[in-house]
Amino acid sequence: MRSGFLFAIILMTLAQCQASTIINPLFGQVQNNCDYSDTPPYGNCEVIGTPDLYDIQAASVTINSSDTLLTVMIYLDSGAVQVNSNNQLVLGPFNDGVTLIPGDIFFYNPTTVYDPSDPATSAYLQYGIPLVNHGSFVAGNLYNITGSTSVETAQQALNNVAGYYRLDEDVLMTGTGTALTSGSVSVASNGGNGTTSALYVVTVTVPITTAFSSVVSNNQVGILFSSADCGNANIQGTVGTEAPEPSPALLILCGLGLLAAGCTWRKRMA
Repeated sequence: MRSGFLFAIILMTLAQCQASTIINPLFGQVQNNCDYSDTPPYGNCEVIGTPDLYDIQAASVTINSSDTLLTVMIYLDSGAVQVNSNNQLVLGPFNDGVTLIPGDIFFYNPTTVYDPSDPATSAYLQYGIPLVNHGSFVAGNLYNITGSTSVETAQQALNNVAGYYRLDEDVLMTGTGTALTSGSVSVASNGGNGTTSALYVVTVTVPITTAFSSVVSNNQVGILFSSADCGNANIQGTVGTEAPEPSPALLILCGLGLLAAGCTWRKRMA
C-alpha cells in the first residue's frame, strides 16, 4: 500500500533571471520514495511518473516590438516528442498506460491568479494555443477562450479514474472555436542530457491581435502549461514579454515560479 505520508504540492519561490523566462530549479531532480494520492496535492515528488516523459525545465515568452508576433519556447523532456517519416522531430500522442497528448498553452492577465483548486479561476484563462491537433483545435493557432470555446481539466480530458494524476488542473481547450490567427509549432534538440538541461525545445510562433493585450499588464503575461493532458508536470507564472530569449546555458541558473506535479498510470492497490 502507498504511504499515507503526503506533502503539499511543491510551489517554489524562485528568483528572477531573465524577465521572459520561468525556470524549474528542480528539473532533473532524482525522485525517490514518492507517495501518490487521489486527492490534492496528489504526491510528494516534483513529477509523478517517469520524469523523462514529463519534466519541464523552462518556458519563455517574447512579443515583438510591434506587438504583432508572439513566440513561446518550452524546454522539456517529453514522451510526446517523436521522429516522423522525414526524420524530423515532431509532437504527437504517446502512451504511458493511457494515451496522452501535450497540454495546451494558456495565457492570463498577471493581475489575476489561476488556482486549480478554485474552478472559478479557470475563467482567467483567456487565450490558448494547442501544440497538437485535438478536436476542432489546430496546433499552433491562437484561440480566444470564450463562447463555445472553454477549458477542461485533466479528469475531464482523460476520464481515467484508475490512475494518479492532477485531476483538477486545466489542460486543454474544449468545445469549438475559430482561430484568431494561424501559427506554427516546431521541435528541436536542445542539446541537453535530460537531467541538467532539457532534451528538447518546443517553439511556437503565432501572430497576435490587438485584443491579446488584455492578458498583458506592464509588459508581463501569465502563462500556464502542462506537458501532458494528465496535468502531470506544470509550469505556471508571470513572465515579461520584451527581454531576449535566454540561451540554453542560462536555463539552469534561476527563475520566477513553477508549479510541478505528475501522473502515472499504475493500478491501484486495494
